[in-house]
Amino acid sequence: MSGLIGDNTARASGVIASAGGGTILSAKSLAFKGVLSNSGSAPAQLNDFNMSFAPTTSDGKLYFQACLGSVGGSTTVETAFYFYDVTNTTIIGAYADSHGSRLRVSWKYTVNTEGDNGGVSFGCWHEPGTTSSIDYTIFGGANAGDTMYINKNHYNYDNTNIDSAHTASTFTITEYAADAVTLT
Repeated sequence: MSGLIGDNTARASGVIASAGGGTILSAKSLAFKGVLSNSGSAPAQLNDFNMSFAPTTSDGKLYFQACLGSVGGSTTVETAFYFYDVTNTTIIGAYADSHGSRLRVSWKYTVNTEGDNGGVSFGCWHEPGTTSSIDYTIFGGANAGDTMYINKNHYNYDNTNIDSAHTASTFTITEYAADAVTLT
C-alpha cells in the first residue's frame, strides 16, 4: 500500500492519518526465569514479581497481566492468586466478595495430580489516580499442607524430558488512555 500519511489536519483533505496519539500510553514488563515455591494456607507475596510503575497520566487505566509459565504442586493442589498494590496495601482488580471466613482471591488453578503442571494466565484493570510510582506484585499460594511451584514441576528431575523442563513467567502492566477504556 502506498500513499501520503499526515496528521489529523491532513486527514480532512483526504490524506491518510498517521498512527499517533494511540490508546497505549506506556508499558512495563518483567520476565521471571528462575523457579520458586510457596507453602502456606494463604497467598503470600511472590517477591520475584515485584515491579514499580509510574503512570504517565493520573486518569489513565492500567491493565495487569500475569503469564505463569507453569504452576505445579506437590500433590493435588489448589493454587490461588491476586495482584497487589504494595505501596497502598490493597488488592488490585476484581476479587471475590466476602463469604464467611473464606479467602478472597482473583484466580484459582487446580493441579490434579502430583507433579502436574499447567500454565496460568490472568489479568485485571486498575485505576491508580496518580502519576506517582507505585510498587506492585503478585500474591500466590496453595492450600494448607501443600507446596505450589512456579516454572518447574514438583519432581524437578534433571533430564531432557519435556515434563522436567523449566519455564519462564511474565508480569506486564500496560497503561491506556482514559477515554480508550470504560470500566463498569
